[in-house]
Amino acid sequence: MAPRQRLNTYYGYAFESYCTSDSPTRRMNAPPRHHGEPYGWGGDVNTNVQWCSVVRTKLGDTRIVIGGEVDCVKVQNVTERMRMFTKPSRKLLKFYFQSFLLGVPEIVVGFRTPSGVITTTQTFKTIELPRQVRGKPGGWNPLVCLEWADRFLNSIKGIGQAPGSENASRSVWRASFVPGTGVSVRLLDQSEVDEVVNMEDRIGFLPRWYWSEVQAQPGRPVSDPAQSTVQAMAPPPATHSGWQI
Repeated sequence: MAPRQRLNTYYGYAFESYCTSDSPTRRMNAPPRHHGEPYGWGGDVNTNVQWCSVVRTKLGDTRIVIGGEVDCVKVQNVTERMRMFTKPSRKLLKFYFQSFLLGVPEIVVGFRTPSGVITTTQTFKTIELPRQVRGKPGGWNPLVCLEWADRFLNSIKGIGQAPGSENASRSVWRASFVPGTGVSVRLLDQSEVDEVVNMEDRIGFLPRWYWSEVQAQPGRPVSDPAQSTVQAMAPPPATHSGWQI
């Protein structure tokens, strides 16, 4: 990630932290509390802490379990997402699906300058975003996006069920999306699998306890977790191309 992109990402974390703190304070002219800190500095933001929501849903004939970050929950159990950006037309599609799929009804957006200074905030209703971009340059249709996602997931299932993929249930695949080009799917080799596992107790990217629970479901053969190591196979001669978008 480029340094500027890393800084922009940190801007977002700082905005979320400020908006969701118990008592946000403004210290624009306050002297530094520690040596080397600039005036008005409120302290480092821990970018490793997040609240995740897990939901079960269905797209077409595919059952899906989705895990995603939710920035805060109101007292009335209404979840909100905090976002910060400079050009809304490029972000609303991402904001919409990140929130819609998790059942988040409101999005609080902070508009900033290139130097990261918030100029104003605005709250969007998630369900109203498609109507706001309809008929405008760069507008999008959520039904077209969902149809594309359904076709993509069916393609992924087809790859795993294709002849010669007997070990697919213990293999790790990587799907890569390039805007304007499409999606490619390839099988990871052992070194790449090790990078995904990252010395944790996992089967591919899944925690071992989850793998064991799924394998123990009625109607499925129970495999020995101790023997369920991820098998890396030689990459196929060509990747599986996705659809243009």
